[in-house]
Amino acid sequence: MEPVIAIDQFGAIAFSPDESWFEVGPPGERRRVGFHDYATIYAEPGLYERVFIEELGMRSTFEVVRLFGEALRGLDIDPAEQRVLDLGAGNGVGGTALRALGVGSVLAVDIEPAARAAAARDRPGVYEDFVVADLARDADQFAHRGLTAVVALSAIGPGHVPPVALKRTLGLLEPGGLYAFAVMPALLPGSEDEVGRATGYPDYLAELLARSEELAREAYVHRRQADGSPHEAVALVGRV
Repeated sequence: MEPVIAIDQFGAIAFSPDESWFEVGPPGERRRVGFHDYATIYAEPGLYERVFIEELGMRSTFEVVRLFGEALRGLDIDPAEQRVLDLGAGNGVGGTALRALGVGSVLAVDIEPAARAAAARDRPGVYEDFVVADLARDADQFAHRGLTAVVALSAIGPGHVPPVALKRTLGLLEPGGLYAFAVMPALLPGSEDEVGRATGYPDYLAELLARSEELAREAYVHRRQADGSPHEAVALVGRV
């Protein structure tokens, strides 16, 4: 179920040049919201979708889930038999896409408490369980949940899920378990981008890809940036 959005509820969306905030609201009621102020964004039904999917054309959720589905078909795996952890689940956009793919069980985790409330409000029943946790510390609570796959649909990058959290979560998968996520090109192995290297992701992904089977890799445009230029990303799917 998608949130109901009243016509002109949000008005025209305007962005700061550096993407530190966006402006929303009908004339006379305009307000600024931090670009990554997820507690505020998730508190208002439909605001996340309006800003990031409709205005900026965010595609990672749909591209990664599509590639994950293609990998399942290539391996002759029934999605209904999959028990997937949606890492950095937000308000449930990704969980909805996974359910549409036919995934039988979807669990969610996010560090932001407002995400769980928003997912329950806007997309009830999508997740079997939604845990608020920092996986850099608390990944073990999923150790006995029978996970067959971990997906991170738009949660990896500077200021988001750190490599230690992804490493500990993927470590819960049994051999043959699947992963699917999106990363900025600057985070890929061999990157010389200073910001990317500072995250630790290039080294971690080099190690991950060396010990797992890469099933698919596809470059695409994650979304438009405020200045209209493309924010590029790469979707990766693999098997541990």
